[in-house]
Amino acid sequence: MKRILYFALLALSSLAATAQEFGDTITLTYKLHGQTRRFKTCFTEQPSGAVVMEWSIVRNLKLWQGSYTMSAISVADGTRLSYQMPEDGNHINLPEGTTFAMLSRREYSRLAAGQKAVIDGVVWEPVSIGSEDIDCRSEEGARMCVANSPVFPLIVSMQDNPLEINWTASWAKKSVELSPRDEITAKGERSGGIYYAYPYSDDVMPDLPEGYRVSHLSHYGRHGSRWVIREFEYGLLLDTIKGLGLTPFGEDVAGRVKLLADHARGHAGELTPLGERQHRGIAERMYRRFPHLFADSARVWARSSMEQRCIMSMAAFSERLKELNPALKVDRHATPADMRIIAYSSPEAKAVNADSAAWWKDLSAWRSKTVNPERLMKALFTDSVSHDHGVFISWLLHNIAVDTQDAEPGVELLDIFTPDELYAHWLPLNYKMYYLHGNNPHADAAGPKSAQALLADIVADVDSAIAGNAPGVTLRFGHDTALLRLLALMGVEGADAVEADPDRYSEVWQDYRLAPMAANMQLLLLTGDDAREPLVLIRHNERPIRLTGLTPLPGGYYRWGDVRSLWSAN
Repeated sequence: MKRILYFALLALSSLAATAQEFGDTITLTYKLHGQTRRFKTCFTEQPSGAVVMEWSIVRNLKLWQGSYTMSAISVADGTRLSYQMPEDGNHINLPEGTTFAMLSRREYSRLAAGQKAVIDGVVWEPVSIGSEDIDCRSEEGARMCVANSPVFPLIVSMQDNPLEINWTASWAKKSVELSPRDEITAKGERSGGIYYAYPYSDDVMPDLPEGYRVSHLSHYGRHGSRWVIREFEYGLLLDTIKGLGLTPFGEDVAGRVKLLADHARGHAGELTPLGERQHRGIAERMYRRFPHLFADSARVWARSSMEQRCIMSMAAFSERLKELNPALKVDRHATPADMRIIAYSSPEAKAVNADSAAWWKDLSAWRSKTVNPERLMKALFTDSVSHDHGVFISWLLHNIAVDTQDAEPGVELLDIFTPDELYAHWLPLNYKMYYLHGNNPHADAAGPKSAQALLADIVADVDSAIAGNAPGVTLRFGHDTALLRLLALMGVEGADAVEADPDRYSEVWQDYRLAPMAANMQLLLLTGDDAREPLVLIRHNERPIRLTGLTPLPGGYYRWGDVRSLWSAN
């Protein structure tokens, strides 16, 4: 097994790792004779101790790739640096004793100890030794900054090199991905799964490839935050606990539930003011990010599910665009004719979701095993409550509690649960959503297959835009179910997982990441002024994503022809 060098930088005094780490991709920006080239690189340690540096760069709209291999002896004791420039397709085994873009560990240790190092016959002396890097100068006046890491002494920068080959290294600080349990502990609202309120207030966009511009945007957005759909659950909960003796804490909780019931009365499933603000915010960020798509009297084509909350989401989104540019031509419709695309469920998917489907009993038994209501029941009631009855009461309380983030009633309820209880309640919610809408083999992935018409519509939209026959922006407004199915069918990493073991659903697939309120998919089409090959960037919740089975170009872009072929196979 090879080991990617994610090594943390080490403080000299204690050799304790700092919070900063190298990500798996390091950008080496070379400046040579007035030209600048940016290479994406990945350093990988082999079991033998050798290190392979793989590199890639886009040149003339083609992806160039190659590698340098440094032997174990070179990594340990090398005293020479290679300045051999990359050429497409070249996989170079460097001579013994030679490294590329990094020092040997022996020469690093000399610098870290305040001693001089000799590289290519040139003497380098440390000027300053920091916790993250070591600044060095040569006798010839060149400057070199080396990462203060005994395992991975990357040359972070080279300046004033007599060979006129200078570079800097940069990388994204690698954040440790939290487990779902840790994420819910950090923010209990995530335990609501699809009730999780949209968590972003900014967007992320990589630099555009040279010579390209965004010429079209094809979108699918879930409606924004809403009130709970099953309004009867408030009354059902109050009726269920009516005959039980309440502790003072139980009286307080019951009072809060009554206030929440009053706040929600008559609003079942409706878009909340927060949901409207979410879509206005996404619309404004889209407008600011791609102003040329909304300039002058540009056309925007918008379609919505027949559900009121989706229509209201479309209205909030498009009205914000019109406020920013009143000259926009916005074509909006919500018609049954579009539901086969916006929110379709096949007969097979409906059968999986039928009340008579056997898996519902499995889910109920699994929930009873997963949820432990004993602590909360003792805190709420003076009477004894059976386990199954406690699970039911706790489940109703959690259903009501998670919507407070969406309806903003001014009353808190999530605080009655411990982090472990919130996590336990999320697990069956996620189980249900994955079973119905993920690539669940027990259901023969019936949910994602229902998104075939939607995906075909997106493909046709992009093809039409390439041919010059589509408006600059296509907007679709629908539901979490359709979006989850679409993301799985598209092959979006994190959405397309295939898992048969219910105990592992939560490890491979998380609904709160995929379909919070106002979740969205944005496909950006990039074209050039000449016959350049069309590229696409796909953003999920305004952040670039990767597709399983395809290797992206630098920046996360894909060739449209490759993406189209992948999706045609679905």
